[in-house]
Amino acid sequence: MASGGFHDSSTHTGSFHSSGGGGGSHSSSGGGGYSSYDSGGGGGGGGGSVMWIWVVVYTAAYCAMHIDEMESLSGMHIVTLVMVIAVFFLFSNAMQDRKRFAAIRKLRNKYSEADQPGVWSAEYSDNRNGSDETWYDHSSKKYSILFTEEEYGVENVKAVIKTVNRTPGIIWVSPAVWFVLSLICAISNIFFYELVIPFFERAYMTDEAFAFFDIMVLLLPSVLALTFAVLNKVFVKTKDKILYECAVRIITDRRAKENKERTERGIDRKLSSKWYYNNCPNCGAKADYHLKACQNCGSSLEAGTAAGGAAGAIHRLIKTEEGGEKS
Repeated sequence: MASGGFHDSSTHTGSFHSSGGGGGSHSSSGGGGYSSYDSGGGGGGGGGSVMWIWVVVYTAAYCAMHIDEMESLSGMHIVTLVMVIAVFFLFSNAMQDRKRFAAIRKLRNKYSEADQPGVWSAEYSDNRNGSDETWYDHSSKKYSILFTEEEYGVENVKAVIKTVNRTPGIIWVSPAVWFVLSLICAISNIFFYELVIPFFERAYMTDEAFAFFDIMVLLLPSVLALTFAVLNKVFVKTKDKILYECAVRIITDRRAKENKERTERGIDRKLSSKWYYNNCPNCGAKADYHLKACQNCGSSLEAGTAAGGAAGAIHRLIKTEEGGEKS
């Protein structure tokens, strides 16, 4: 075959046909070049057992379709096989991840109840900060946000919805969606090469261009399957990071609210039930916060209930038990 020139449709033949087909410099029937490997795409499993089921099913399907071409494995087929294995392992935790984030789908669709009681990256941590239900671990970056928490469940839901709504929607696509897309690529890889390469065989192009398209058509489904698997893994990590930060904000805000309530209760306990003037109504002398009578003239500083809203009348801070009497 001439190098660098243009040839008619009879001079190009794909290198990776599953059977017969001479003519091309890499034809599988010619005895040289690459041995065929058409179904090199990858799918994925959800959970360890599911992953291995898909490995066995995929391998069995490949062997059944190419049983007459299993003498050797070389060249681009090694690359494709590595992609297959990588895809299966990247999806090894897909089912578990889908369960952890199942509640997000319901919340995004504004359902009142979620399939799962919350979102989490771990069920327990010895170094958790927060309650038993909602917490975060700063050292391991693990978290748990439960929507069934009796006192704060509704607030947890609102916090997660707010976090999800202000981030790109593609991040929250379910791992099951990426798995299905990758699986479709894996299945289509069985027939994709034989279906597409004839168009390039009939095309008018240089040998170099055909060699490029020959390899591209072989690898495209596998590359897409691997891409979907990598995207799923990246988005799972991103979701965990975003929800960890959400858990930190929830616990921080909760503690701030609890501290504020404790402070207000403490002030309420120390405030007198009576009202007193800051300045003596008789002589005008200034009165300290703990005085009930004017130190200058001896007049009472009590304003009475009716005068509670009068200018200059306030609740006095009572003395602590260690400091003496109460009002």
